[in-house]
Order: sequence, then structure tokens, then C-alpha cells
Amino acid sequence: AFRFKDKSGNITGKTYEELESDVDALGTALINMGLKEARIAIIGENRYEWAVSYLSVVNGVGIAVPLDKHLPVNEVEALIIRSRAEAIFYSPSYQAMAEDLIHRAPSIRYYISMEKQSDENGENFTSIPDLIETGKDLLASGDRSFVEAEIDREKMSILLFTSGTTSMAKGVMLSHKNIASNINAITQSIRVLPGDVHLSLLPYHHTFENTIGLVHMIHTGACIAYCDGIKHIAKNLQEYNVSLLVAVPAIFDVMFRRLQEGIRKAGKERLVNALISLSELLRTMGLDLRKPLFKSIRSKFAPALRLAVSGAAPLDPAVTVWFDKIGITLLEGYGLTETSPVVSCNKVYANRPGTVGHPLSGIEVAIDSPDENGMGEIIVRGDNVMLGYYENPEATEEVFENGWFKTGDLGIIDEEGYIKITGRAKSMIVLANGKKAFPEEFEVLLNKIPGVKDSFVWGNKASDGNVEICAEIVVDQDYYSGNLPSEEELAKSFEEAIREINKTIPQYKMIRYFIMTKEDLIKTTTLKTKRPLELEKIRNYLERTGLDMRKASGKWIESM
Repeated sequence: AFRFKDKSGNITGKTYEELESDVDALGTALINMGLKEARIAIIGENRYEWAVSYLSVVNGVGIAVPLDKHLPVNEVEALIIRSRAEAIFYSPSYQAMAEDLIHRAPSIRYYISMEKQSDENGENFTSIPDLIETGKDLLASGDRSFVEAEIDREKMSILLFTSGTTSMAKGVMLSHKNIASNINAITQSIRVLPGDVHLSLLPYHHTFENTIGLVHMIHTGACIAYCDGIKHIAKNLQEYNVSLLVAVPAIFDVMFRRLQEGIRKAGKERLVNALISLSELLRTMGLDLRKPLFKSIRSKFAPALRLAVSGAAPLDPAVTVWFDKIGITLLEGYGLTETSPVVSCNKVYANRPGTVGHPLSGIEVAIDSPDENGMGEIIVRGDNVMLGYYENPEATEEVFENGWFKTGDLGIIDEEGYIKITGRAKSMIVLANGKKAFPEEFEVLLNKIPGVKDSFVWGNKASDGNVEICAEIVVDQDYYSGNLPSEEELAKSFEEAIREINKTIPQYKMIRYFIMTKEDLIKTTTLKTKRPLELEKIRNYLERTGLDMRKASGKWIESM
């Protein structure tokens, strides 16, 4: 069921029998501790114990609350308070945070380390190994409270917080029905078999990996191998003999570039292109020789890889096409946390690069109020759609209309039913790694800086393709009572304030660059910033001056 490295760096693993035994024992122990129906948080890197924790909670104990491992302690604290979690599973690297939470989160009754700990931490601290032993004893004595627990498939069993600061992050309520229906639909579209090995590298608190990379892989009997980290993907693909990979476009982009560079450095570019031309010609005649022709290329990075799935951000169609030509099927899909998450996906037998495929079985997709080009907001209906937003009926009501969930994404559906995402209905920033951010969460923080009257935040695409969080700061001249500091002094002051803000948010969301202005932002009569117009003003300034954001950072800008 699982393959991973022990502390000595040797590959070891767990069988499906061991997984079932550990889940049953841990779930029994949790109920015995009085945690039936409780909300239980989980934080840590992807590992076997994370999976056991999650499956134990959702399959008969209570409600799992997966948390982003990159969150600073103040955000973890706030989400625990919001969710009213009564226990937390954590990996040893979060021991200091767990001890800190004793004074910050009074709702937590039990702190459960994923590894055995010393007895010095106090009676509220225990570990998964200890609880599994306790659970086995309880099972042996006839305790059937967990293994015979009735599952209400309509109730919330998972509470997932979307990207955003703690004051703005929405809690998405998902049920067994949501997840199970999505897994059934995915199984009909993506062929996974016992014996396949999936490399788990996206975080488990993300629904994309949670549903597809964990629960779906277990459902199909595949083996889950744990990645040692982004820098070790190439090595892990080989040593675990990985045949399946679920990842974000940034991963596939890096693979594509490195393979192309390797071919160029080896002086084989002309040869490979000639072989591709020959292979494509033979394919039109019904003869597929991609596997033997490009075996040497695939063996350089992933000799067993046969199928890859990309999601969470747009994928360059050229990458899909090139991988297909060397014998690796790369499928792009689309989904949201609110849809458990997969809405649509290309298939091996129906793969159209540049689209996100057809809706999965049992899921309806439509375009609301399409324009003359057929583009409008994508709306979804099906058993995979969430129960609603946690303790936020207003937000829930806002995204549902006549039984349809409004995704906030713009797209079109072509004549053959393929869905193409064309843009965002709102201001969401999608970073290169697939994570999402919202301008408003940064603007709230920036506007608290002394001397800042207003601010505008956007995702700026740099020359290397990365999306960087950038800000425009409207300087409050009244604050300085007519004695406005020099450009250098102001820039230094704001830079220090932004550095402090960056310490309180995940690293991937750091504000990279900022510009300053004395002009008010372009706003509507209801004082909402007209984001497209404001962004156009900034881009015109950069184009006029020939600067990029890195060089413009800390400088005054003026529109003309």
C-alpha cells in the first residue's frame, strides 16, 4: 500500500493489511478517548501516519480538519479556534508548535504526535504508535465501537479551509457522499491498477492530492510512494519505479525543460525530432512504436511512468503534446475544493490539449449567461458538490443558484463537449505552483501600515514564467503633514513593514515587489477598485518606462 524511507534512508513500506489494522486500532482508541463526533486537526508532511490519522477520523470517529503545513502558528491557532478542533495530529517537526498551542488553543484536549515521544510533554500528549497499541488491546477485548460505526454519508466528515488569511479563508464542508462519488467518477475516467505506483508529492491538505493521490489510489489498490521533497522527484521516480504521477503544471514544466536541455546538450536534438516525425507517421498508419523508440529518454527520468495527471493551474498544451510523442500520457483536469475536487478531466482515449476534458460521470457542467463567443461562468451540479461553507450561510447562498454551484471561473464548452477555462471571474491569483491567493487578503494587511492610504495587489507574471505577488501603495500624504519623506526613505520604511507582513504568511505568498503612487486608485461609485483598469495603468507605466517590477520596486509611478 505504501513505500517510503526509514530514518536510515532505506526503502520500507506498509501493506494493505497493516493499513487496515492500524486504522481500526487508531479509530478505536480515539473513540475510547471520548473523541466521537469531534473535530480533529491534522498537520504535517505527507507520510503514512498522516494517511492513517485521516482515515481513522473520517471513517467512524468524527470530522477531519487538514491544515496547510506551511501556515505560521498564528494562522494554525486561528483555524483551530474556528473549527473548534478537540485534538490535533502532528508530525515531530511541529512539536514546538504543538507545545505553543497549549497556551493559544484551549479547545485542544489531545496532542497526538505521529511518532513516539518522550513522556516529558505532559498528560495531554500522546502518539500514534501508543494509541495503536491501546486500540489493538481494546479490539482484542471486544470493543467494536469503531469497526462497526455507522457512517452518515450526508454529514460533514471533512472540513477544508481554502487559501486565504484566517479572516477570509472559507471552510469547505465535504461529506462521504461528496468524496465517494468523485472517486467513483474518477475511476471511470482514469485507469489505475493494483501494481501501479503513485508518487505522492502534493500536500495532503490539498483536495487534489487528498482525493486522487490518497483515497483514490487506495480505492484502486495502487501503491503510494512518498516523495522526499521537490528536489528529489527525479531520483524518487526511478527508485520507486513510479508509473503514476499526479502533480501541478510547474512540475511537468520543469521535467519538460530538463529533458529538452539534456537532449540539446547531448547533441541529439535533430535525431530525436527525426524519430518523433517517423513515430508520428507510423501512428497514422496504426503502428505505435513510441515505447521502444524513446525508451532511452524516458529511462533518464522515469522509466516506468505511463500516466500523469495535471491540475490546479493551466498546463501548457505543448508540454502535453511532447510527452505524448515520447510515450507518456499527460492528462489535464479541472476542479475546486468545493467539488471534492474533480469536475472534468481528459481521458487516455479522448485527450485534447488546451482543454480540461469532459465532465466526469454523474457531474453536470454548464455555462451561465454565455456571451457571443459562448464564454460565461462555469457552473456545476452533482453529488461531488460541497455541503456548503462552514458557518457562513451568506457565502454559501452566494455560490448556489437553483441547485447549481457557481465556480467563479470563466470558460467555454465546445461542440464536442470539451471544457476550456478562459479566465477568472473574480480577482483570484493562481501562482505557478497551483496555489491560490486573493488580493484582498494582502490589501487588508498593507492598509494597516502607517502612511498607507490604500493599496492594490495583483499577480505579476515575471519573465521566467513565475507569478509574483506585487503591490501598488497609495501614500497617505496627510499622514506626513506635508513633510513627505524622500522616495528612498519611504521605500525603505514600506519595505520593512512588508517584510514583517511576510513573516506572518506562507512563504509562497510573500509580497515580492511594490510601487508607490500619490494618485487614488480607480474605483466604482461603491468604492470598489476597478482592478482591470488599475492593472492596465500599471502595465502602461512599466511599458512606457521599460522597467520590470523588480527594477520598478520602491519607486513612484504616475499615470499619463
